[in-house]
Amino acid sequence: MNKIAIAGKGGTGKTTLAGTLARLVARKGHEVWAIDADSNPNLAVTLGLTESETSELLPIPRTILAESKDEEGKRKLELSMPARQVCERFGVIAPEDVKLLMMGQVDHAGSG
Repeated sequence: MNKIAIAGKGGTGKTTLAGTLARLVARKGHEVWAIDADSNPNLAVTLGLTESETSELLPIPRTILAESKDEEGKRKLELSMPARQVCERFGVIAPEDVKLLMMGQVDHAGSG
């Protein structure tokens, strides 16, 4: 499994690049999970979903994380269910068979 993350300053085309890469890789027959973690999510539109399809997206809830401690007593977070199950439960199929997942939104200042 390969992973690609795209980061940078606002307005530099990250979402457009991510959506284009996701669709191109999927066209080659690879399974693609695209995760929109932007506070102003637009990856769904870039992937070709309609406004009504976009409104059906369920953000991934924080309850998928389980907190525990490592051997040294340091806090660690792990998925409480397999990643594939998260994708199947919260993902939406976009054009080119890209599976889109939406991270939760910041509710208010100090909540992120």
